[in-house]
Amino acid sequence: MKSTKQTKPHNLKALEIKLNESSINPHTIYFKEHTVREQSNDKPPGRTLFLINIPPYVDEKGIANAFSEAGVVDNVIFACKPSPSEVKTHKFIKEHLQPSFRVCYMVFKKVAQLHKALTLTKLRPITSNDHQILVGMKKWAEEYNSSVVPSKALKESIESFMRVHDKEMKEIEKISKKLEKEDDDGWITVTKKGKVQSFARSEKVENKIMAKEENNKKRKELKNFYTFQIRESKMKHIVALRQKFEEDKKKIAQIKQSRRFKPF
Repeated sequence: MKSTKQTKPHNLKALEIKLNESSINPHTIYFKEHTVREQSNDKPPGRTLFLINIPPYVDEKGIANAFSEAGVVDNVIFACKPSPSEVKTHKFIKEHLQPSFRVCYMVFKKVAQLHKALTLTKLRPITSNDHQILVGMKKWAEEYNSSVVPSKALKESIESFMRVHDKEMKEIEKISKKLEKEDDDGWITVTKKGKVQSFARSEKVENKIMAKEENNKKRKELKNFYTFQIRESKMKHIVALRQKFEEDKKKIAQIKQSRRFKPF
């Protein structure tokens, strides 16, 4: 039979986390200093601790209680998977993380507190006198009750969201109007919220379009390909030569009449 013993991930420190002092089945979490090339304001370098294998019942206050011996925790960020920076989007309905094991980014107040957290040999329980972790039926009942939003608070939340949304739409419309200006050739930059017509229908633009279409037609037309086309082109050429011959005869006659011979 294969052994089911947990192995510690590479370069991560392992410590047991307990729900309370009387817990008989502690859970092992792994952590290290968070170091990435891409820096972000929400995860400052030198003060951020990266933790993995966090149970779904652990919340921000609970994980802060576990590392309270190291110092004051400034911010706690949970995520489903590691990411270089926190993506902040303005949404009316907040997304809840799935009840599964997660990763965590813990930001301490000072750099020295992070170093102290890395040297800890034991973590405190996640529950305290002022913070209790609910599990089982109590947790589900609390989550359901907290999901029911009062009508007054819901109305205020909707109005606040719409104010921010309208402000963003006005900024986008303002930028689009700046781009929708006709240039020298009559063309307009097409934007996402722009008009369906992408250029001004002025006489100058229409003449350019018609001339371009005529040129395209001439390029596509097959000249002197069929027998009747060759015959017609020859007849037109003969007629043009005759017209040119008659015009040249008239010019020669006019030159002879206007010439004056003066031998002396």
